[in-house]
Formats: sequence, structure tokens, C-alpha cells
Amino acid sequence: MGIGNGRQMKKNTLFAIFLWGLGTCALQAMDNAAFERLPADKYEDMLREGGLAYDHKDYARAFELTRRTACAGDKTSQAMLGRMYLLGQGVTRDDFTGYAWIKLAAEFKFADYTSLARKLEQAIAPAQRAQATARADALRKLYGIASTNISCRGASPHGVYIIDAVVCTPSSDGGGQVLMHRCVDLADK
Repeated sequence: MGIGNGRQMKKNTLFAIFLWGLGTCALQAMDNAAFERLPADKYEDMLREGGLAYDHKDYARAFELTRRTACAGDKTSQAMLGRMYLLGQGVTRDDFTGYAWIKLAAEFKFADYTSLARKLEQAIAPAQRAQATARADALRKLYGIASTNISCRGASPHGVYIIDAVVCTPSSDGGGQVLMHRCVDLADK
């Protein structure tokens, strides 16, 4: 190999490293736009406070907190948010959006969510089913398991052998922080 070829190889290597760095920065910027870093305990607090607000009939606060955790991919929050849309609690009643969030929660295949999604689907008039399904598909693209990088598992919080809850955990950055997927306005898409 001649001296000229060695210099060209160094230039090519430096250029490749430069391009890799630009790509990494672009991916990091994209991740920063889609995900919010927050302490894991703050995420847990948000889940708990959303449930407490709902129990105390503070639906506006419950909606605000539950929407954030639903966008992060939490299946229990998605089912609760769907229920809030169906009942008009803390938000204007919207049956299709309620169905779509519950259908998204059923992505995990938890019996409570799948049976409710099926019942709602059967109640939708065939002429409107396509519109409801399209809304559910749009939510899944934004807040499904694959988009949010959340990990979910069945749980038995009461110490029995019956799985009666779903526990979802956002990805961790390894430093006590989780990457919580941000909410996106569907009108922007």
C-alpha cells in the first residue's frame, strides 16, 4: 500500500466516523423529541396519583395524569383513559376514542381488556367500525408496545395465583431514570 492510499483510507475513516456521529446525534434528537427522561419514582407517582384522583372523582386531574402514562404505553392507564372517554369523565365523551384506547390496552392480551374491547366492537355499527378501527390503529402506531419500548407483564398483586393486573415499565436509561414516551396530538399526524 502506498502513502497516498494510506492517507485516503484515513480520510475515508474520518469521514465515516463523522457521518456516524451525525447519525447518532440525529437519532438522539429524535429520541429526545419522542421520549421524556424522568426519575422512575416520579413515573410511579404519576400512576398512583392518577388512580387516586380517579377514585376521588377529580376527573380532570385523573385525565391529565392518566393520559401521560397511557401515552407512555402503560396498559392499565390506556384502559382507564378509554373508560374516561366512554363515560365523559374529565374529557368530552368520545366513544370511538374510548374504544381505541381500550383496544390498544388489549394489545397485551389481558382478558379484562380483550373482552371489553370485543364487547365494544360488537356494539359499534358496522358502517362505523372502519372509523373506530382506524382510530385504534393510529393510537397503536403512536403508543403501542413497539413504539413506546415499554415492558409489560401479568401480575398477581394480592399474592394469589390468579393474574389480575398488568404492570408495565418504561425503558430505563440505567441511571434511575425512565424514558417515558410523550403524548402526540393526533391532529398533528
